[in-house]
Amino acid sequence: MFEPARQNKTTDIIIEKIRTAILEGKLQPGDRLPPEKELGDQFNVSKQTMRESLRALEYMGLLTMRKGAGGGAFIVEVEKEVAVQNLANYLYFKNLSIENLSETRRILEPYAARCAVRRMTDDDLAALLEINRQTENALHRQDWQQVTCYEVEFHKMIAAQTDNPILILAIDFVENLLEDFKKILEPDGDFMNSVLACHRHIYDAIRDRDEDRAAAEMERHVIQVESYLAQLKRNKQGNKLWQNCLQQA
Repeated sequence: MFEPARQNKTTDIIIEKIRTAILEGKLQPGDRLPPEKELGDQFNVSKQTMRESLRALEYMGLLTMRKGAGGGAFIVEVEKEVAVQNLANYLYFKNLSIENLSETRRILEPYAARCAVRRMTDDDLAALLEINRQTENALHRQDWQQVTCYEVEFHKMIAAQTDNPILILAIDFVENLLEDFKKILEPDGDFMNSVLACHRHIYDAIRDRDEDRAAAEMERHVIQVESYLAQLKRNKQGNKLWQNCLQQA
């Protein structure tokens, strides 16, 4: 299946070849790769190099190593949560801002709302309405963590209507980053009630099959969230600066 790898950075080349085989459909989730020695012979590399390559692929989430008589290296489908977390780990070192997230959301989420208008079934609408109901119940209980989970779920369900795995992953990723910001900034119940109100407007527009209104409501919601969280961040930074001044006085 594989040709010898004879260039520099041999491990990277092996990884790329196996990834390409997955992209081309030659390898599917559940497929077992040839034994380690046989793979090493195909790539014309040492046992140690082949083992390092397999470990790297396992770390990337593309395969799993099983022990025992039926063991070996098996191709697995990368879980979305793993991909999202890896992307988040990268961006945490890029001075990520609330404005960065909002700009991305304004590009992607109004389009997702339009797709939801066109594609959501009655059952989908019922599920979306139920998310809003559960959000309201969690607000009454003052279960802020559960409220945030339902808020994210609302956006994920709309994103799923794009039927585009790239957009679904991107929106999921951004929503999870936004959730991280909320954990740090700790918005209050008034903010969460305003979010629910926006979600109700978005739902109404989708239910009424009004694409322009759904997109506009989604963009308005994103802008409001950005404005509130940015102000909350400034307030917290200001309070911290004031506290430092008092400590130094």
